[in-house]
Amino acid sequence: MRIKIRFKVIVDILLFLSGLISIGTGLALLILPSGPGTQASLKTSSSVFDLFTRSGLKLFHDWSSILLVALILFHLILNWRMIFCYFRSAFKPAKC
Repeated sequence: MRIKIRFKVIVDILLFLSGLISIGTGLALLILPSGPGTQASLKTSSSVFDLFTRSGLKLFHDWSSILLVALILFHLILNWRMIFCYFRSAFKPAKC
């Protein structure tokens, strides 16, 4: 397997995992209660980096979403020639 193809596969796997993490934490943030007078965590903790608190989930969600956007841009850069050929062949038949 060529190095570029292997690299594309790794980027695609990381894209998929980052998307799943972002969706999962987003749904958890949607379900967890928030606001004054509610216990906004699954367990009692004061650490921002604890993933079972609302602030920890939000931090993890934000960074996984930033990684997702960066990987999408990188994926588009890696596949730019193929994307260009798709658009080019849509308007006129050409070899790429």
